[in-house]
Amino acid sequence: MKLKHVRLLWVGLLLACTTSSSWASDNADCCPGGSTMSSSINCTDGTKVRLACSSGNYMIDADKNPSDNFTIVKKYGQYWLEFVNWEYDRLSMDRFCVAKKANGTQVALVCAETELDHDTSPWEYVLLISLGVSIVFLITTLAVYISLPELREIQDKAMMAVVTSLAVSYIILAIQNLRTQRDGDDALCISLAFILYFCFMSVFFWLNIVSFNIWRVVWFRNFTIKDKPLFIIYSMFGWGAPMCFLAVSMAAHYTEGDHMKPGFGEISCWFSGPVQTWTYFYGPIAILLILNVIYLGLTSWRLWHQYRDYSGSRLRALRFKCLLYIKLIFVMGITWIFELLSFADTTKNICWIVTDILNSLQGFIIFLLLVATRKRVRKLLAKKKFCGINFPKSWTAYEDEECEEALAEEVELSQHD
Repeated sequence: MKLKHVRLLWVGLLLACTTSSSWASDNADCCPGGSTMSSSINCTDGTKVRLACSSGNYMIDADKNPSDNFTIVKKYGQYWLEFVNWEYDRLSMDRFCVAKKANGTQVALVCAETELDHDTSPWEYVLLISLGVSIVFLITTLAVYISLPELREIQDKAMMAVVTSLAVSYIILAIQNLRTQRDGDDALCISLAFILYFCFMSVFFWLNIVSFNIWRVVWFRNFTIKDKPLFIIYSMFGWGAPMCFLAVSMAAHYTEGDHMKPGFGEISCWFSGPVQTWTYFYGPIAILLILNVIYLGLTSWRLWHQYRDYSGSRLRALRFKCLLYIKLIFVMGITWIFELLSFADTTKNICWIVTDILNSLQGFIIFLLLVATRKRVRKLLAKKKFCGINFPKSWTAYEDEECEEALAEEVELSQHD
């Protein structure tokens, strides 16, 4: 998930890139001479700040919010204020001024009605197209699963929840990036941020359920529970846990106080800074990804090491499913690891842009893993003629690698612990 409004930076790196005292000429200074600013309208020498705004102004202070770090550059014969985190946004000289507070902190005053001059990067169009491609393939994957009654195992239902949540997340990301960074509609901006947060958290909690369930099946074969009540329990966790995170973030957002707020709508339609992002989002996701690795690692060890001398259709099916979900978790996990690394990098290297594009193409990769390269699904599609499409007849002859019909040699396996 990597788009312009999500490109926030770590606090330490931001403070390491503090702004220079030689930024601007006198024309960009809020106060004359060596005087400092005592308030948003007055200087210490008694004069008014040199910024005429019809709707007032607000202060940009990187010490209070590291995501507000900015620099002053000279382009086209005048000075511009550019935000470090917003690569293609800037303010012209008539809409800001810079000053020092009494403690020496460098700040900027910006007109409240100001809209940023937004230069659209070609990469943004590529990212939007990638998101669109992912959305199409995610919806296609969901349609295939819905149309095939044979895909109703708990694992398949859990993956449908993952696909649905990710599709909604990408749709919201696309909407947010088609809107301007600050279009004045704070209510819509904040609402989209909360929905996006819930959907992304749902993706990773349901992925955790997928990993946990395959681990449960392999390690606790004698612990049986019917699919319907088990899926209800999973649903309570898969949707309930993200709802709890959403409730906490909403309570923090709307409750007055000095506690850490998510900051939705303050800078963009996402978290306002790196500390908030790690606390509410990346931290929980990292824990879930680690749990996925543990579940799948233990499952793989038992299937390929402890059962290495055994064979049978059930063992073969479990190994296939384990490999399938290892690939899925690896693909989604590695792209989010790159997301975390690029989040911490201030260089805006083109390599991170490439990983951003790969991240936004997760929907296409999921389609390849769950539909295009899965023989069971292709065999069913050829038999059912999905959407009236005549798929190759050769697909109907595929061996179902996920079939779990019991064979004689499995009797011994079922008794082995």
